[in-house]
Amino acid sequence: MIPLKLGVEDLAKYPFLEEAGEYFRQRGFSLNDISQPDFDIVIERAKSRVLDAIYHRETSSRLSDPEVELLSFPVALMMVKSTGLDHLVSRFSHTESVRVEKLLEDEREELVVQIFRHILKINLVAVTAEAEGGESGLHAFDYKIPLMDYLKRATHFHQLEWKLVNRVVSQGYVYLRTHDMIRLIRQEIDGMIRARLNALPVPRLPENLEATVKDLAARSPPPPKIVSVIAPDKYPPCVTTAQAMLEKGENLPHYARFLLTTYLVAAGRTVDDIIQMYGRSPDFNERITRYQVEHIAGLRGGRVKYRPPSCRTLVTHSFCFKVPECGDILNPVQFGIKRFSKNPTTTTTAEKEKGKEKGKARTKKQ
Repeated sequence: MIPLKLGVEDLAKYPFLEEAGEYFRQRGFSLNDISQPDFDIVIERAKSRVLDAIYHRETSSRLSDPEVELLSFPVALMMVKSTGLDHLVSRFSHTESVRVEKLLEDEREELVVQIFRHILKINLVAVTAEAEGGESGLHAFDYKIPLMDYLKRATHFHQLEWKLVNRVVSQGYVYLRTHDMIRLIRQEIDGMIRARLNALPVPRLPENLEATVKDLAARSPPPPKIVSVIAPDKYPPCVTTAQAMLEKGENLPHYARFLLTTYLVAAGRTVDDIIQMYGRSPDFNERITRYQVEHIAGLRGGRVKYRPPSCRTLVTHSFCFKVPECGDILNPVQFGIKRFSKNPTTTTTAEKEKGKEKGKARTKKQ
């Protein structure tokens, strides 16, 4: 497949593409340009992108002036980096990834395929009735991706709809409609933008931007502090890792959220405590978060209280961070009980039953 030649409008929609960097180089864009009066409109758009991230967690995808939109992206990156606020880095990258997601929904097929193949290294294939040999039902989908590419990304979701058994699979491909296919890669786009921000050296800004950066930092108050009922040193490493990610304002993978929520519910934390903790997440929505937490706590729906996933399941989802203190626990909730028991020599009910079985076996042999 020959890569498409992208215009300014394409680059303005997807400024993280390599072609956008080449555009900046060819134009000779530098920090000196920012101090010129002609650049005021670009600075205003860059500032609005950051403010949208702070207040709304989404930003406009309109392209009234593609060149202004394109140039405002690196300026916004510099502004965010210069604040020195980690949680703003995460919130901005998430906001921009949501913007990209909306744009991809209505994007032409050729460019969508190119972004998936050349940027994300996913062999995305557009579905056509002819290519599927007229097989019933398959042509109702928009795209298909290799099974392993799907599994690698679907593990971040714990909703039933993302389970492989609830997807259409044929000849090594998973078939998806546009919305689900794009939702599947939002986290990667988020990660690409965040990685670019983290790698960006703190720039020496022109005087006309210093005041803007101070204003943005002042308008971006730190998220509410996490209040713990259980002492932090009693949390298992998988839970402390998830909490540390929230502390940095990172967007937790869905499975990590499920682990953290079920563990804290099991540990006796209130729904309001848990919701407040998620206020650090860049995609935080109180209404949705409350529904999800109450559902997991057994207060909604079928009134089933979910248990934390087992250690084996966490290993499967690459979210196990075992330390020697974990010992032979089978579930994260056992970490505090086994490690901090006041009487470590106390025999558990399970151990007593095991002992009885051994005793019976010895009696039979005699």
